Amino acid sequence: MQTFQDNRESNLQQHNTVNTDSNALAVMFAVVTLDILGFSLLLPVLPYYAAEFGATPSVVGLLGGVYALCQLIGAPVMARLSDYYGRKPMLMLDIAGSIIGFLMLGTATHLWMFFVSRIVAGFVAANVPIAQAYISDVSTIEERSRSLGVIGAAFGVGFTIGPVLGGLLAKSLGYAFVAFASACCAVANLLVVAVLVRESLPVQRRQQQYLHNPSSALRQRWTALQTLLQRPVIRQLLVFWSVFSLALAVFQQNIALFNQYHLHLTARQTGMVFATIGVCVSLTQGIALRLLAARYSDVQLVLIALPVFTGSLALWAFTNSLPMLYAVTVPFCVGGSVLITITNSILTKYVSAEETGGMMGIAAAIDNATRVIGSLVGGVLIQHLGGFAPGALAAVSMLVLTYVFISHIQPTLETTPTPDVV
Repeated sequence: MQTFQDNRESNLQQHNTVNTDSNALAVMFAVVTLDILGFSLLLPVLPYYAAEFGATPSVVGLLGGVYALCQLIGAPVMARLSDYYGRKPMLMLDIAGSIIGFLMLGTATHLWMFFVSRIVAGFVAANVPIAQAYISDVSTIEERSRSLGVIGAAFGVGFTIGPVLGGLLAKSLGYAFVAFASACCAVANLLVVAVLVRESLPVQRRQQQYLHNPSSALRQRWTALQTLLQRPVIRQLLVFWSVFSLALAVFQQNIALFNQYHLHLTARQTGMVFATIGVCVSLTQGIALRLLAARYSDVQLVLIALPVFTGSLALWAFTNSLPMLYAVTVPFCVGGSVLITITNSILTKYVSAEETGGMMGIAAAIDNATRVIGSLVGGVLIQHLGGFAPGALAAVSMLVLTYVFISHIQPTLETTPTPDVV
């Protein structure tokens, strides 16, 4: 009977008959970049766009929370279905839903239409976890951390170009036009997936048994989740991912509001801030992380990144000028980028190849749940307590998490073997 690693190498051999590993990563980089580009065009614009329809900071937070809530429901299902139907068809369904959502946003005439458009797009927004599963399909266990860095690099490129372009388009052509530009990016992405993406999960490796008995699919998925949660290392890693994701979401979901109401920046200035974040993420994921992953273990990288990320959040709480905000974003991006990639890499290493899509779906669900909380809480905190409050909350949560990682999670990781090497 083959080991999990044998199965992985067998899949790589089959895949390489139609496309090399490096080619597959390059195509997936393009797919995720276009996805993030379309999404990030709206990042600096949406609070200002919604304000034209009377939205307060709390309402803007609710708008972001609704989108994240729909992702929370839809992402695990989409990622899990990619284990059955394959990665490519689910990527195409995801992108088609995004096109509809962007077009609805661009034609909105009332505030409630904003919510409808974000609900539609949110339910099918699972590109990243499916892309993570795809990359895991075509990567060896030794290369997984560096390969998943492709996702972070795509985020960096998308966030570098998108927010700046969104701010410029909003100033010259209006906020609605930005939504149409996002729709164009999604259309281009759909063509890329249809033409260039080769399926990474062969039919013989899909969990076909679930498809033959649809009435028991939900029960079997719940059983699979319970099986994963019975493993102490998985439980601890998901706790770590939850707290870290919440701290990350507090910043990500509220930085535009923070800029608008605390620093009184324009949409164009906010776009430049997001572009700075994108450059830092791109350099970290595309260059620094690959060098670091070759020299340090996953646990060592987490121990390096935790204090950097936590300190940057504490500084954000006391930021009162644009130059200081730029200074804060550098350590935030470095620490956050490392933690995102390495945590996802560790999660995939402690499940079997056939569970990878489901694991990424669970991680995405947690990420989206924290985005719901981060959006709702952040908007309320900014409106009623002031701009310092989100950063202070995030920094305190990360201090606690650092202690938990050192005292509990690190020892578990060091004593638990991964399925691929059993």
